[in-house]
Amino acid sequence: MSCAAGWGCAETAAPPPAPEEVIVVLNSTAATLSLLPVAAPMQVSTIPLGASDVGPVSVTTRGATAVVPLRGRDAIAVVDLRAGQLVTTIRLEPGSGVAGAALVNDSIAYISNANHNSITRGDLSTSDTASIAVGHTPQQVTFTRGRLLVINTNLDSLGNPAGESWISVVDPAAGPIGTLVDSIPLIGPGNAQFSTVAGDGLVYVVQDGDPSVDEGRLSIVDPVRRQELASFGGFGFGPGDLTADGEERVLISSRTEGLMEFDTAERAVIRGEGNGIAIPANTGVAVDAEGRIYALEAGCSGKGVVHILRADFSEIRKVAVGQCATQILLALVPPAGVEPSDTTGL
Repeated sequence: MSCAAGWGCAETAAPPPAPEEVIVVLNSTAATLSLLPVAAPMQVSTIPLGASDVGPVSVTTRGATAVVPLRGRDAIAVVDLRAGQLVTTIRLEPGSGVAGAALVNDSIAYISNANHNSITRGDLSTSDTASIAVGHTPQQVTFTRGRLLVINTNLDSLGNPAGESWISVVDPAAGPIGTLVDSIPLIGPGNAQFSTVAGDGLVYVVQDGDPSVDEGRLSIVDPVRRQELASFGGFGFGPGDLTADGEERVLISSRTEGLMEFDTAERAVIRGEGNGIAIPANTGVAVDAEGRIYALEAGCSGKGVVHILRADFSEIRKVAVGQCATQILLALVPPAGVEPSDTTGL
């Protein structure tokens, strides 16, 4: 549309700069985060999380913020990924057995407490905390469709499956700290540990069962209808963390099987037990916007290694990170002054 004489035309605002893609690796024994910019993955930076005994167990990110549950301190570490530094540590209830975490916005995180059968709402700006009861032995927390999905691993006192697992559904906007609104049973061997949201909007959950028995399964959960839709075996002994590429691919890590693959459109195991990509002691996987795959080798006797692969699994390069690398994910870090764009809560 042209501007008539005498009429002012508002300037069209330029789109905000795209966020920077950064691979974040949690090194549990080293008690650090390793940051690998996707544009320059050899330029690794390291963020210490405290003393060597803080016991980091997982990491979650939103925008430039990362939250790391510290089991050795009954606390969470709050990290600024843009500045590359630890911002603060927030104490939780003693003996919590902190496990997973999810950020619902820039300042509110929810942390699962495996020993207390609860999740804690933590205000990162004030350090205020409050807890909500969920199921038994809660582990990973996923935020999607405006709800928190808390995986209840359901373990006995010896750490073995006590029965089937289930998901507690929490509305974080209900009441001052959130409200438990539903639960989703998971059919299978129990010991559900990990989950991811795929391009089809469904949640894919890994169930380990008894890790000494060949019974790893992948469950598909509809977070809107709140029900399990299907479950697939064939993932061997103790499959691990997983990720989705935003389209039709879910990639599952395994210390014993390497890197496995599931097709969400065909609902078929493409690479399962005995057919994984050979990544030694594979503890995690991430995918960037160009489809490159980052498969994590734990390296608990030395340094962890990130294997950077093309979409066809051919290897591009390896990058060393910290000792005992246990989790990897892709963070989208916006430029300073730009709010993160996030659709996971819609």
